[in-house]
Amino acid sequence: MDPLPKTMKAWVSDRLGTPRTCLTLHTDHPLPSPLPPTSTNLLIRISYAALNPADVALLSIFPPGLLPFRRTPIPGLDFSGTVVAAGPDATFSLGTKVCGTLSVRLVATGHGSLAEYVLVPEGLVAKVPEGLGMREAAGLGVVGQTATVAMKATDGGLSTEKGRRKVLVNGASGGLGSMFVQLAKAEGVRVVGVCSERNAELVKGLGADETIDYQKHAPLPAYLAQTHGEEQFDFIFDCVGDFELYRDSPAYLKPNGKFICLSLGSSNGVVPLLKSFLPTFLGGTPRKFTTLNLSPSGDLMREVVRSYEEGKIKSIPIDSEYSMEDVLDAYDRVISKRSRGKVIIRIGE
Repeated sequence: MDPLPKTMKAWVSDRLGTPRTCLTLHTDHPLPSPLPPTSTNLLIRISYAALNPADVALLSIFPPGLLPFRRTPIPGLDFSGTVVAAGPDATFSLGTKVCGTLSVRLVATGHGSLAEYVLVPEGLVAKVPEGLGMREAAGLGVVGQTATVAMKATDGGLSTEKGRRKVLVNGASGGLGSMFVQLAKAEGVRVVGVCSERNAELVKGLGADETIDYQKHAPLPAYLAQTHGEEQFDFIFDCVGDFELYRDSPAYLKPNGKFICLSLGSSNGVVPLLKSFLPTFLGGTPRKFTTLNLSPSGDLMREVVRSYEEGKIKSIPIDSEYSMEDVLDAYDRVISKRSRGKVIIRIGE
């Protein structure tokens, strides 16, 4: 392999704020620290990074300079790339194509994916599966792992009574929603996806049996009560953070059903969680409400890769691709909440 450079391009945060107020592109940022003599760390030359709403949130959580070892924080969670250096105890060989998701701790200490190189614990990555492009592999991370964890939260409820179960995916055309549609359909259940009319063809192409245009059929809870009140849903996967959808769910979610929330909304999930505990006469909602927090891991990443290899995940929809220099425009696209699939950053080859 070619000798490693001493510096790299990297987006760096110097204050709390939004991407446009706190990020600067550095062209001479030092490469990550050398590999320790007994490490299993991998130095990855990044090909692509994928943005997530969580990336935006983290920019306002961890202030630069709060910790002495975080003076030049680099954002970004998802990536794909090539192993260019490895600790002596690592099992991945040089040249291996890998993908993965960085932990919040790594991002909090300045090791993000919006850079040409990143130092990653071997346990956080998986080999890119045969036939999958590096661009698409970058988009598997957060959404694939989150969807996998959420599917486990059904406690096997989708694999029983195949053909009779029914789920609703709210926000079905986004990066996370598109994963739910595919993984749920792979279990043989009926999938109803909520999206705009312009995204209906995309969502049906991912396997949804039916789509609902939330703009045409507003308010959505009233429409669901009218059309799915008799044959209710077993599970609702909410990728939007719609409190009203949970509040009114007894009209279309079975009594033993579960509302699984992946976007916490303006109250950060506090209001619906409280209402799930309150008795009905005090304004409670008599349906189980669950929120999930992702702790990225190599095991989960490898599970996502297996889902792709087994055909459970057939597509990783890409909304748009931006260059390293246009990262701020890419963040604008994520913040708009109008992306159809993943927003991707092209960093290297």
